[in-house]
Amino acid sequence: MRNQSMSNQDIFPMSAEKRAQGYGTFPYVIVRIQGAVYMQFPIHFYTESNPQKPGLRVRVDSLNDEKQNFHDLFNVIRQFDQQINTIDAKALKMCLVLSPLVCHFFEDDTFKFSDEIPEGGSLIDANYKMLAMNSPHYIID
Repeated sequence: MRNQSMSNQDIFPMSAEKRAQGYGTFPYVIVRIQGAVYMQFPIHFYTESNPQKPGLRVRVDSLNDEKQNFHDLFNVIRQFDQQINTIDAKALKMCLVLSPLVCHFFEDDTFKFSDEIPEGGSLIDANYKMLAMNSPHYIID
């Protein structure tokens, strides 16, 4: 998934508006739509009011209970997989990305660790709007 020959002029960076909505911020989910086309879903943890932002929302009892919050997050990912991967359709590959070197691919109802996260290609949002192209899927400042 890494393309070492990318030049700077080929990169289409993520807009400030999309950044404000949570795109490009860890953790997030990547769904591979087809070869080199990825859809990103920001993840928003909340305790009381549901954030009106695009992506997946995870209700938690405390923002500080990381172990329980990741348990809740994994349950949300399982539910999301059931929504997007219906029985009669070809399964879309999904990846929970936690950092530049940590992700978990979700396949066969199991999370599989990897230190190579998806990057490059065309990155789109759930409305098929371009987020970034030929660049990492996260914000580098």
